[in-house]
Amino acid sequence: MEQDSILILSDINMPWHERARTAGSDQKNYLAPPPVVMMVTAYGDEENFNTAKRLGADDFLTKPLDFKLLKDKLINIS
Repeated sequence: MEQDSILILSDINMPWHERARTAGSDQKNYLAPPPVVMMVTAYGDEENFNTAKRLGADDFLTKPLDFKLLKDKLINIS
């Protein structure tokens, strides 16, 4: 049985970003599709992008959020 998409949207500097770090290992707990992790930061530089990827993020958004871009990304994961 397939379930709805699960999105974890986390600020890269939030103390609870550890949850996003383990999202990949939790994928076995979901039937389908696995959770999608998007990290949000005010800094769009390569170092923060690489940090987000290292923490397990599937995608990366910068502040202030471009809500049209966010909507497009959400449509593509559902």
